[in-house]
Amino acid sequence: MTTAAKEIIGQIHDLNKNRDAFHSINGYFYQFELTLLHILDDGSGNDAFEDVNCQSSFMIERIEDYVKYFDKDEKSFIRVAQIKHHSNKEGPSTYYDAVLFLYYNYLNFLERNLPDTEYVARIFHYDLSEEKGSIKPILDSAWTSFEKKKKKIKEADDEKERHTGQPIKRNEDVLDKIYKTGLDSEENRQAFATIAKFIKTQRHEDVTEKLKSKLKERYQHLYAFNSDEFLYAASVSKLIKEGQKGLEFSLRELDEYFNGDAEQLDNFYALKITDYVKGIIDSNIIDVDLNPWGRGVYELYREIYVDIARFIEEKFKTNEYRKSFLLSTNPREIRMFEANTLDEYIAFTEASVAISQLLSKLSKIIYYYWESSGEAVDLDEWFKINDQGWLFKFPGEQRGIGVITGDFSSDVFSSLRHILPRLRNEKLKPDVWYVKHDDEFFNASQNMKYEHDFSDVPMEGEEVHHPYFCDPAEDHFHMQCLRCLSLNNYSKNPKTHEIFVHGCREE
Repeated sequence: MTTAAKEIIGQIHDLNKNRDAFHSINGYFYQFELTLLHILDDGSGNDAFEDVNCQSSFMIERIEDYVKYFDKDEKSFIRVAQIKHHSNKEGPSTYYDAVLFLYYNYLNFLERNLPDTEYVARIFHYDLSEEKGSIKPILDSAWTSFEKKKKKIKEADDEKERHTGQPIKRNEDVLDKIYKTGLDSEENRQAFATIAKFIKTQRHEDVTEKLKSKLKERYQHLYAFNSDEFLYAASVSKLIKEGQKGLEFSLRELDEYFNGDAEQLDNFYALKITDYVKGIIDSNIIDVDLNPWGRGVYELYREIYVDIARFIEEKFKTNEYRKSFLLSTNPREIRMFEANTLDEYIAFTEASVAISQLLSKLSKIIYYYWESSGEAVDLDEWFKINDQGWLFKFPGEQRGIGVITGDFSSDVFSSLRHILPRLRNEKLKPDVWYVKHDDEFFNASQNMKYEHDFSDVPMEGEEVHHPYFCDPAEDHFHMQCLRCLSLNNYSKNPKTHEIFVHGCREE
């Protein structure tokens, strides 16, 4: 019967290919860590699906984020899980897409008419809201919401077709997929609500600590030198490798793995860093959603951030580019680290605020460019990256090449003390620093020196000249305050163009 269950899982999974790219923007490590907790608790009193005395097999990223299956008493059991993690308070609408896909896959299971197989679905989620309650009202609300969106899109497309005379190809969404099954009914919706539900989980940091504790309890006795961090990194690495190969995994195999030559992926922390930055991107997207500024604004920012996430993921494959990203982004002290280590990951967590600020600035600049020019953005053309930093060149910038940094503190000198030695490197030396700060003394209308000397104290009676100001002919840079970018107003761009103009003046 297990073979039959595997075939069913494969068939239903094949129907879920090419799902929205936004679903993979973050949560990669949270998904694997929570899955490992569920594997460690399989068949116990803490089983995530309340299954007891079973020995299950797990397949990662099959149908949903994972599928678990086992045989017992001549019957097969299939459990599918979606895993979601959000840092903010989330309403039901955040989960509409997830619920509709769970329902779609349930209908695909019903279509196969398997009387000796039990199918159960769960959404394991963390956010700051209360328990979600029954899944049925959310399914109905999701259905109504998607129908309204489809109607608006169709009306807009029909109008465009009348004007252009050209047919518009419409992408199939999850409702189209559900309609195609021919199985949607109130009866099946009610039945779905009995086998599917929300389960509130812990935040990412707590899941990580709990996983490390359970791994230590189960495996540290095997080798005294196995640290908590190694057991964690090796187990997540194993799950990633099995998932990439499409292989099944189980608690038995995890035991065998740690009884043998357990090891972590060479790029484990590089992957973890990328996932961490994607989590910051996800939080920024949620901020846009929580502060709507007109129809279509959130959707456009989501598309922008998906492009940024893809770009960063590709560049972060190069060790030197991850380090240079921090060097040009974070105007604060950065710890020393070796590539692909825990220290490197911690360095990124310590720079989270600066990274979020850079992403906010970049997304707003891209939004302005799309809205004002109507042209697509190629980030490979906008960025020149080397082992010292990430240089940025906006197509309309009049002063040369620049660098986007996190916000400076109210005391500009403390930020300059950390970041100026990096940016005056011969491989960098940007002409413009795009940095939001609140010091009226520093702005884009002033030229500031790269080379400076704090010891150059004026003699008594001499005119005091601040060491940062210099003549335009000298080696200098512009500090762009970004007030005109209006970061918190996502759709308005009345003065955005001014931040790329030579001789910018704040009125």
